[in-house]
Amino acid sequence: MGTDAGAAHLIGIGVPSIVIAIPARYIHSHASILHHNDVENTVKLLVALIKKLDQKTVDWIKS
Repeated sequence: MGTDAGAAHLIGIGVPSIVIAIPARYIHSHASILHHNDVENTVKLLVALIKKLDQKTVDWIKS
């Protein structure tokens, strides 16, 4: 099992991709359950990641 990123990174010469998911229970049901702290910490992780994405890092990921 995987995500759409698993296929997207293979398209053409490749598409750099990253998957960051919020842990949740019953993800394939109509109503998933997640913890508020997990949502907040995922946002913090994304902000930290974006702050590190300078041009040099982006070029390295693409190579």
